[in-house]
Amino acid sequence: MQQGEGRARGPRSINKKKKFVADGVFHAELHEFFTKALAAAGYAGIEIRVFSGKTEIRIKATKTEAVLGENGRKLRELTSLVQKRFQYQDETVELRVTSIRNRGLCASAQAENLRFKMLSGLPVRMASNSIIRSVMKDGAKGCEVIISGKLRQQRAKTMKYRQGYMICSGQPKLDFIDIAVRHVFFKQGIMGVKVKIMLPPHALPKGRPTLLADNVIINDAKEEEQEEIRVSAQPQQPPQ
Repeated sequence: MQQGEGRARGPRSINKKKKFVADGVFHAELHEFFTKALAAAGYAGIEIRVFSGKTEIRIKATKTEAVLGENGRKLRELTSLVQKRFQYQDETVELRVTSIRNRGLCASAQAENLRFKMLSGLPVRMASNSIIRSVMKDGAKGCEVIISGKLRQQRAKTMKYRQGYMICSGQPKLDFIDIAVRHVFFKQGIMGVKVKIMLPPHALPKGRPTLLADNVIINDAKEEEQEEIRVSAQPQQPPQ
């Protein structure tokens, strides 16, 4: 008997590294496609869920009617394009639309809004301040807008506008900060737009911590402790 002839062959292992890379490329290509196709509908991102033999793609947008189209025509066209591009079989991919309840706390929606304002010719400072005001009005803890590129001069530079509290390092940055990046195309070149929003506890997704690691809560003293504090605070009379 030759070596390994009677050994049972197990299931072929999947290369996890290639799987993660393929999933990332798929997500990036879909995101770029929907960003161009649904720019006027307030596109704000996607969520991909894979069930048994079926892929569900949820599109986040501020204007759901613009994504659906007349009698759902536009959504069916997008489904057909995605199905042909990624070679899905019939009825194995489904597109759904979810509306954003609080637009002011969505970084993607605010970045698209800022992009349209800059394309319409609004000054950079005025457009950035209007975005920050709308974000802070909806209850955000902090907001930061970064615009880089050729603003007015021939030389490129970066301008930052910030208001409120913004954490910039550690795991809380991943839990509490919503970030969106967009590119604005002008005749003089490309400008980058980045919007960062420090979300309040009620706007965080499920499963994330609602308090920062250095948050300290001081509770009121109990009645017995308050009585002891009052007694100890009274001046003691010297013995006669």
